[in-house]
Amino acid sequence: MTDKQIIDRLCARDETALEMLRRTYGTMAMAVAQRIVQSREIAEECMQDGLMAIWETIPPKHPESLQHYFTTLVRNSALSCYRAERREKRGGGEIPLVLDELSYCASAQDDVEEEVGAHLLEERINDFLATLPERERDIFLRRYYYLEDLGCIAECYSLSKRHVSVLLFRTRKKLKTFLKKEDLI
Repeated sequence: MTDKQIIDRLCARDETALEMLRRTYGTMAMAVAQRIVQSREIAEECMQDGLMAIWETIPPKHPESLQHYFTTLVRNSALSCYRAERREKRGGGEIPLVLDELSYCASAQDDVEEEVGAHLLEERINDFLATLPERERDIFLRRYYYLEDLGCIAECYSLSKRHVSVLLFRTRKKLKTFLKKEDLI
């Protein structure tokens, strides 16, 4: 079933569209959530949250990529669960490491500025990603969007962990330069 067919069914309030969505993109969304929360049960809750969010937002939204939209909703739910779980106890897992790696590129701003500039920053990062070669962009997204560990990425591309680490370092450096040129950091 195509994205358009699923979206049409969601717009018609046909609940079978949710099951079609789960069958089509559930494995990827579940994998992203599990990497974040490190628990199948919590990841399943995040999946349910994502399905509920889809039901509540389509219509009026009509995303170009249902896969990206759904995965983002599940990912955001998992990040919320992760933050709630670790609010008092810091450390552990892949997320602090990933955030630490990216802190080199963009330093924190106060909340008001962050809210105002979030959309602009997202657009500029997308512009930056569009300039990268496909493999470099995919590796960057797998690490920083899908939160995959270095070993998994290295295995997928038949590279060493060290090679992936160096590629990511160079890409972060390019991102920092790009963001400086855009006066975003």
